[in-house]
Amino acid sequence: MHLTAPFPLLIALAALTIAGCSKKIAPVTATDTEGRTFDVTCTSPTACTLSSSATPKPTTPAPDGARPAFVLHQASRLYAVCEVWMQGTSSAVHLADCRPLACSSDTQCPPAKGMTQGACSGSFCIDPSAAIAPEDSVLLCLAGTGVPAGSTKQVERYALGNNCGNPCRVPRVCRQP
Repeated sequence: MHLTAPFPLLIALAALTIAGCSKKIAPVTATDTEGRTFDVTCTSPTACTLSSSATPKPTTPAPDGARPAFVLHQASRLYAVCEVWMQGTSSAVHLADCRPLACSSDTQCPPAKGMTQGACSGSFCIDPSAAIAPEDSVLLCLAGTGVPAGSTKQVERYALGNNCGNPCRVPRVCRQP
């Protein structure tokens, strides 16, 4: 009789211990390089939702039945907010419609894979384990050019960033990592 009473207690303690050891990802308020703010809620480093008072306006033509939305995108090293057309739960990222997330502290960034909080370096939200790649170079060249609009300056900066070489070197006229 005395052996059955502690058993439920042990199960409850085990459940509390497991729940206490799980990694909790805190929501963050992030800002892109164009000054727009986003509430970022992640259930895992690869599953984040964004909400904002800004209105997404992707520059690409809208597919039938699609709705405009913001999504979080990780290039190689940098994190960005992209304006996309959502069809159900899927979307395609067009890098010209993305802007890097700016920061002044780690708490303003979404978490990188395997981390419970973000990483801020050089005023950008990053994955510290990744190297700069052409996609990052494009984002750095587009930073500060305004919201996606397909302007001549944005088209030029996109092309400039995309041709960063191997290894990738961000052009001097662009923001630096």
